[in-house]
Amino acid sequence: MVERNRLVFLNGRYVPTARATVSVYDRGLLYGDGLFETMRAYSGKVFALAEHLLRLRRSAGVIGIPLPEEDWEAVIGKLLRRNKLMDVDAWVRLTVTRGSQAPKVLPTETMRPTYFVLVRAVDAELADKQRVGVTVKLLPYSRFGFVPELKSLNYLPAVIGKVLAAQHGADEGIFVRDGRYVTEGTTSSLFVVRRGALWTAPVGGILPGITRGIVLNLASRAKLRVVVRQITATDLLRSPEAFLTSSLLEILPVVQVDNTRLGDGRPGPVTLKLQSLYRAAVERDRGQDRPNVAARGGKSRQVKRGPG
Repeated sequence: MVERNRLVFLNGRYVPTARATVSVYDRGLLYGDGLFETMRAYSGKVFALAEHLLRLRRSAGVIGIPLPEEDWEAVIGKLLRRNKLMDVDAWVRLTVTRGSQAPKVLPTETMRPTYFVLVRAVDAELADKQRVGVTVKLLPYSRFGFVPELKSLNYLPAVIGKVLAAQHGADEGIFVRDGRYVTEGTTSSLFVVRRGALWTAPVGGILPGITRGIVLNLASRAKLRVVVRQITATDLLRSPEAFLTSSLLEILPVVQVDNTRLGDGRPGPVTLKLQSLYRAAVERDRGQDRPNVAARGGKSRQVKRGPG
């Protein structure tokens, strides 16, 4: 249900959702011609905002969408304040499309992009799932396709995967490539604890998640052995523990895959350790009040947190 009294940031203006509209000719609607970033804000501050914007700029450069010049840190902060979300954890989504034109697949060279930011409070039940873990469903197909490394609006594989997972009572679906290799979740990255190491699929064919990169750095600093390799469904089913990552989910334990329980059916020690380290990283970031230059709308700056 749409919250009609909430504000969104649309094309440079703060607008009530009831009056926030885009053209029926918008290419994001007609062709999925656009990009987005989903982020999480803690007490009014987005975690890893610079990394998200860097990925968005890189993706926009690949497909040739000009990004609007906005101070996104200020824009999002004001939107959170005006929606009374400064004292809670909030979901933040920034969407950019190529813009509107008469329907044809080939875009014109000069187009004005459509862009908007949506915010809402993080669902309260997520904290319980982080504590006890979730069930995932193996999907009989892969998200692999044209530039899967881009977080584009072409999200039908994820939608279908979420529906299939829900129909089987699972919280998330895991893509399986070639009937054998598990790669990522519909909206998350996948990690498996195997043979005393942390395993994750290589980039190239998966979305290089921002939180995935942060977790890899945290694991390295904690002297946890990390193995980037192809992971089979059998590897996952025989693992004592596994977890999902995303900006919204943070680190979400997986305790069951289809009808198979992992380990003793509870979040494992590696998962719990990384959850603690991740929360500590968030708290350190919240304590930093200095301006985030890389989060401005200008040229890209090199950031030093996660690799992807």
